[in-house]
Amino acid sequence: MAVTPVSPTELRAEVERYPWYHSIDLGGGVETVGMFDHRPVLHHYPLPDDLSGMRCLDVATMDGFWAFEMERRGAESVTAIDLDDPEDLDWPAALRADHDKALDETKEQRFELAKRALGSKVERVILSAYDLSPKRLGTFDFVFCGDLLVHLKDPVTPVENIRSVTTGSAVIVNVITKFRFNENKPMAVLDGIDNFVWWTTNLAGFARIVRAAGFSRVEESPTFKLPFREGGDWEGLRGAVRAYP
Repeated sequence: MAVTPVSPTELRAEVERYPWYHSIDLGGGVETVGMFDHRPVLHHYPLPDDLSGMRCLDVATMDGFWAFEMERRGAESVTAIDLDDPEDLDWPAALRADHDKALDETKEQRFELAKRALGSKVERVILSAYDLSPKRLGTFDFVFCGDLLVHLKDPVTPVENIRSVTTGSAVIVNVITKFRFNENKPMAVLDGIDNFVWWTTNLAGFARIVRAAGFSRVEESPTFKLPFREGGDWEGLRGAVRAYP
């Protein structure tokens, strides 16, 4: 079925109906105003510049920025996984009753809006990272997972699952903490009361999680700050690794 083109004015009005997680250029002078704008720091993420001919996976896609970016870099096909029901997420019991669901309730609509505007062929699949497996989706030449582990009670199992579907390499990015001492030792802090944050590690701890999940080689990238539109705690350090089976 053909999609009826919309004007930039109509597209902008549709975009403004939703809260956005990612800032995405939809063309025609229309951009989503997201909580995070990855474009100024894109060079800090160790993705291959050329993904031509590759089958790629975006884990916990949200609005789809990274899925569309992999497609833009030439990926032959891109699959994006996420969950639509906020109650399926690993919200701490201390926060579950009072959390704002708006950003999670409209993920599907935002993704489809961006996909349509970009003329994308990315396939979105409702699937938890806890359930990711070759049996469910097959294997991928390249996998990306960004800022997910900090929100998981069990950050190791999803990385094991990412390892199980990765034939080439995976880039995994997460919020990290710098501790005052012993920065070269793997360290972590637990929350789950004040914020939707479970385990936050330093870079050494983050890399160790990825190694523990079965990746044979893990390359650490320099840490960097990801700008957060509203400032505050979420404008923090990110650690990025590229891992190989």
